[in-house]
Amino acid sequence: MALLSMGLVACNQDFDTEFVPQSNLPESLLKASDVSVAAASATTINLADYINEETGENKDISIGTVSVAEGAMPANTILKALVEFSKTEDFAESITLDANSLEGSNEISVKAGDLQDAYFNNITRNPAETPLYIRTVIHTVTGGTAEAIVGKPGENFFAKSNVTFTPLKKVQIAPAYYVIGAKAGWSPDGARTQQFAHSSKDVYEDPIFTITVETGGDDCWFAIADDTALDAISNENDWSQLYGTKGEASDLSGKMDRRSILGGEHTFHITGAKKLRITLDMMEYSYSITPITTEAYYVVGGVQGWSDKDKICLFAPEAESDVYSYTTKWTGAWDLKIWDAASFGNWDKAFGCAVDGDNSPSGALIGTGAQAISAPSAEFYTFTIDMKNMKYTWIKLDNQDPTTYEHISLIGSFNGWSDDYELKEVTPHNWYAEFTQEESGELKLRANHDWGINWGVNLEEGLWDVSAKMNNIGSNGANNIYVPAGTYDVYLNDITNSILFLAK
Repeated sequence: MALLSMGLVACNQDFDTEFVPQSNLPESLLKASDVSVAAASATTINLADYINEETGENKDISIGTVSVAEGAMPANTILKALVEFSKTEDFAESITLDANSLEGSNEISVKAGDLQDAYFNNITRNPAETPLYIRTVIHTVTGGTAEAIVGKPGENFFAKSNVTFTPLKKVQIAPAYYVIGAKAGWSPDGARTQQFAHSSKDVYEDPIFTITVETGGDDCWFAIADDTALDAISNENDWSQLYGTKGEASDLSGKMDRRSILGGEHTFHITGAKKLRITLDMMEYSYSITPITTEAYYVVGGVQGWSDKDKICLFAPEAESDVYSYTTKWTGAWDLKIWDAASFGNWDKAFGCAVDGDNSPSGALIGTGAQAISAPSAEFYTFTIDMKNMKYTWIKLDNQDPTTYEHISLIGSFNGWSDDYELKEVTPHNWYAEFTQEESGELKLRANHDWGINWGVNLEEGLWDVSAKMNNIGSNGANNIYVPAGTYDVYLNDITNSILFLAK
């Protein structure tokens, strides 16, 4: 019988190797009561004892010995064994391997390399020692082609056992990674303030780490570190354990490895950006870097019919914040993802969650394989993203009946303070307009074409730089907003009193 001709996948990971079960087999004429399998006596399976990666040696792992009652075997028939392996006793997540051919043999075994590949690709890539549960299904093959299962499917299993299993350590992934360099400098203490964000999953199931880090200037040098590397610097002034790029210093994507392997510093060097978003795939030892020159984040989803026609921009509470929010009354149809200014319109670079339609109060924000996030319910919520720690949260508003306005408009020196330039309400309490200021001047926003409710800037006299990222602006009695000549996307949230001018 051919090895690995079939198998079973019972997990949600999407890896290259796929094992597909053969199903709907008839029940064999050979009765389950006429077959017995004595399980192998081994209590441990350490694949390093079976596989020599240098020589390519790949030994068999004994599973058990099969016997059939005298006279019970149908004519012109041989046995075939399939061995199931699982980390859990209920076999909810398992793999199935064809055993060796039993033609002329009663010893059941599987190749160690086949077990390693199936376990690595379909159960977990974590190399930690773990319990492994084993059971065997027996088939008969008559006339070389007619295959049938011995006993009832899902009920008759043979040679049930469990062992302590240790896979090969194909990949080593640390629990935490850091940027050393950039704005925080080249000290281990500074690096630990620049820790990559990660989901709550096992790092071998989710090897993706992400951070948004400030460059500290137009000329940014940095490396990647884990705790081993930072401890080596602190204890021995050893910088060789840092990770550097295998390519050019300015490459925005590529492979990386430790300096000790690369034979030099291989430091990353990116210029001309305020911040960098760095994503690591530690299963592949690869990286991607997105320079951020204009910081803006947009909701895209059900509210626009999943098109990029209307830009719905999130607000930030202060100019240097990495936290952005959007407050409105959400509906069940408003699943969403997030684009940043650099990737607007590119679905491959949209941020979201790991599970489509997740409406949890909070979760990890991911960029690779992102799915749509859903609001918890059709009520007023503040949706917040933290781009440094790559998380999102929903906070329900206490006031579910905020004041509504029929109009919100711009008024100022551009129209002689005598007319109103209307904003459009794109979602409840969120307003937008594209606005051109022909000459630099002052303006405010106001509600219902009246000065009873108006918005300005809570700053001392002087220029408010509308090219700044985002600003939270006061209402009623605040100063006029000074706007340099130019064209802007103007946003206002009348619940949070947040205004945003983005130069186009």
